[in-house]
Amino acid sequence: MFSLHQPQLARGLEQVSPSLLGMDFKALAKGGIPPVDLFRLLHHPRQLFAERAQIAMEFRQETPIDYRLITQEAVGGLWNNVPQNLLTLSPGQWMEFAFHPLVQHVEELGIDLNVNDLIGKSDLVRYYHGIPDRFSQSDYIHTNERVIRIEPHERGFCIKSNDLRTRTTRRYTCKYLVYAVGQRCILRRLDVAGEDLPFVAKSYDRPSDFPGNRVVVVGGGRSADWAATELYDADKQIYYVMRQPFESHWRLISDSRHGLPYYARLAEIIERRDPRFQTLYRTHISKIESGSPGGLVTVEAHETEKVLETDHIILEIGGTVDYSLFEGFAPFEQVKKSDPYRFQLHQVLTHVHNCEAVNIPNLYMGGYLSSGLGLVVIAMHGATYAIAGDILQKEGRVGL
Repeated sequence: MFSLHQPQLARGLEQVSPSLLGMDFKALAKGGIPPVDLFRLLHHPRQLFAERAQIAMEFRQETPIDYRLITQEAVGGLWNNVPQNLLTLSPGQWMEFAFHPLVQHVEELGIDLNVNDLIGKSDLVRYYHGIPDRFSQSDYIHTNERVIRIEPHERGFCIKSNDLRTRTTRRYTCKYLVYAVGQRCILRRLDVAGEDLPFVAKSYDRPSDFPGNRVVVVGGGRSADWAATELYDADKQIYYVMRQPFESHWRLISDSRHGLPYYARLAEIIERRDPRFQTLYRTHISKIESGSPGGLVTVEAHETEKVLETDHIILEIGGTVDYSLFEGFAPFEQVKKSDPYRFQLHQVLTHVHNCEAVNIPNLYMGGYLSSGLGLVVIAMHGATYAIAGDILQKEGRVGL
């Protein structure tokens, strides 16, 4: 199927043997085909899934190089902590690993799930959580560990971490390091008085967590949109506070409403102009105080102040990448990146062909942190092949 959509590229790849990971990625990138885009095309030559044969790669499991995955949570990253009912931005099969298609996971577990539909959190994390045992990788994965420092070492890197269960410190050394921590290491703050009062929540999970009727949602991106919509549908009085203008917010909603049902719902709510859903654009919070019950929120817009009475405040204002863990290295060269879904972060300047930091050898930036990558899933997964291929080539495990 891939050869039908990309015949010239398919003929060229037929000459690569025995592994695509042994390709000359640098020459490929110079020829105008970044490896990230190549592997995305091999995995998803078309938008919708039709059959397994459309994945133009075959996988075989061999003895791995010595590696460890150090992570605070279970495999699945940010999806472990998103709202309970959150749906993806794309069909479920765009969230899969190519070596274990979602349709195969569904068949093996007897799950009734259309892989071309949007997939919810519970189904997606069940898929991710099953990967380590399914492919005998659990012994290499260290969960509940928080990395606290990364320093130069004669081998390359020294990583220190805290075991969150035993409260002990661990130390690892390695030749290669892949830093793939996502864009929400450090949650942003409002930096206003009262921000740490008990009725101020730093994230949103489900409506039942917020008793009472009045909720102030602060944000303007996808997570805040989801929270405001779901709480409104749970019969809450919503005050939706955003720094952005109406035009910017409405552009995102309009672009998404025909493909994403939850944005169609948000558009319907806003167009209805229900007083129970008040959008406060070009507005920021200047003070939070305790009240009876709940609290008082002072907001400012156009040089005027307004006080809102509320039972809860939910801060969905995003986060930033933590690059401060690196000590003793040259400063990262960074580039600012954002996309239409309000993801925004500073990426590290990396080589196109392997996602390696331009000024720190053998340090690879995974996922969103590599420069030039888009911030949605269709761009992210292809980076893993470029990174793995480069490391395996340096170790003489694959090559032309």
